Amino acid sequence: MISLQAGKLPHGRRYSAALAGALAFAFLLGGCSQSQAPVPTATPNPTDAPVVTLSITATPEPTPTPTPEPKNRSLTSGRVIPEGTPLRPFIMSIDNAKGSKPQTSLMEADIVYEFLAEDSITRLQALFNDTYPLYAGPLRSTRYYIIDMVQEWDCMYLHEGYVVLDKPYRRIPGDLISLYLPGGDFHGFNKTFYRKVCGYDDFETPNGYKFRAVETARSSVHALYYRVAALVNNYYGDHEAKPNQRFNFMEGIHYENGKSFTKVSLPYDNNKDPNWIQFTYDPAKNRLFRSEAGEPHMVRTLTDNGDNFVTEQMNVQNLIVMYADYGSVKEDPKHRRTCNMIGTGKCEYFINGQHVSGTWSRPTAEDYTSYLLDDGSLVTLEPGNTWIAVHPSSIPVTVE
Repeated sequence: MISLQAGKLPHGRRYSAALAGALAFAFLLGGCSQSQAPVPTATPNPTDAPVVTLSITATPEPTPTPTPEPKNRSLTSGRVIPEGTPLRPFIMSIDNAKGSKPQTSLMEADIVYEFLAEDSITRLQALFNDTYPLYAGPLRSTRYYIIDMVQEWDCMYLHEGYVVLDKPYRRIPGDLISLYLPGGDFHGFNKTFYRKVCGYDDFETPNGYKFRAVETARSSVHALYYRVAALVNNYYGDHEAKPNQRFNFMEGIHYENGKSFTKVSLPYDNNKDPNWIQFTYDPAKNRLFRSEAGEPHMVRTLTDNGDNFVTEQMNVQNLIVMYADYGSVKEDPKHRRTCNMIGTGKCEYFINGQHVSGTWSRPTAEDYTSYLLDDGSLVTLEPGNTWIAVHPSSIPVTVE
């Protein structure tokens, strides 16, 4: 044991008492650390580590807000129209004989009806409601069964006379230009304009405004055109047709039971080629293009306030084949037709490249025609223009 004395180091050096005390304490501390057992340190077991479960909740995709169906759709085309727009149809009898083509403003019609008129000649009835063209034509005569169709619309109707041998109470001489005003009686037209022996009088207002135009390059039979917008503005008044729902409209309508098709052929008469009238579906444009006698049916649409026009093939968004019972007027050398537009019959619909079937129904002359599917619900069309082919029920239509 080393003896520590204050004031001297073993080698004779002097040191302070404080330093001696510090050394002594360090010595004792060192001795204690050697005699004390080390405290074991626990090695963590990996299996004893707490398990942390991460719960990841995916952020839900926002539910898309459905686009509300527009409330203000036209009852004649399904297009969206300004709120409060009145239903004021104007129907015009349009020539469809060979010398009448190309007709003017057919592409602006919301609905075009096609009827047999005589032999295998068809006549077109153009219904304008969403827009009224500057001119339309050429104007031709009507038939009593066509007037049965017009009556359900309660609208203005323009035609160039008509002759019906088996309905004398509805007979109107063929030398009259007749404008029916809504609310009147079809047995006595209340606005009639006579034509002269050597030409036609003009429709005109008291201040001399002209409603008629003549295409001098054509035969007079196929040359009459009338100002539709001007006639509506001057004669329609405040009348509004009843808002009857003949069909529904929906953009992108798809039928689960619909069959694909590419072409519809309508012979209209047994004496004609089965492919006399055809509608060919163009999927790229989603339109039906009309041909007649193997040629595209060309029509004109006015531009630049009537100073110019564009010519294109007649095409529609929807095609309805409405089967009806035709007959012949007895002892008529021109073989004019009869047709039953009251009752019910079969229908075929061609919409967005799909073909579905159904029926049409008009119980009485005071009712309007409803176009139905086989399940009894109203057919839904794609918004746009519609062609209604009133076709003989006894003659088959070919669908490819």
